[in-house]
Amino acid sequence: MSRALTPAERSILSHLVDEVAPLAEAKPDAVVALAQVAKLLTVFPAANIDAAVAKVRREAYETALEDVPAWTVAVAAKRWIKGEVSALNDKPNLSFPPLPPQLRALAVDEWSKARAALWRYRRLMDGKTERVVPLEDRRPLPKEWFQCLKGMA
Repeated sequence: MSRALTPAERSILSHLVDEVAPLAEAKPDAVVALAQVAKLLTVFPAANIDAAVAKVRREAYETALEDVPAWTVAVAAKRWIKGEVSALNDKPNLSFPPLPPQLRALAVDEWSKARAALWRYRRLMDGKTERVVPLEDRRPLPKEWFQCLKGMA
């Protein structure tokens, strides 16, 4: 059962939108993102690498992070240092810096959280509730899926 938001609820949601929108709608900034990567790589210094290797490494990180906001890279770097990398679904070696795709996956995970929160807050502001489908009303999974899963075991 839905109801109209009270002025206090609307005010709270408005403040939440104002806080989350700049993060969720942030534009990529490669220079700031690479500065975050440089800080992270300083924590995990590589043994004597020459300038050519360093350049290729920088280009790999730049390519991986060119389309994500810099703040997400900073948060991803902190998550790596803290070992909070469950979003990667693998067992990375935390003794080394993250590979460019690993750092990108963490950054995209952070950006997705902000974008999802903003979407939910705006839907609530528009008076739309989240749709919850009770288990009994959900469609059963296709039998072909179960057959495929049996073959994988």
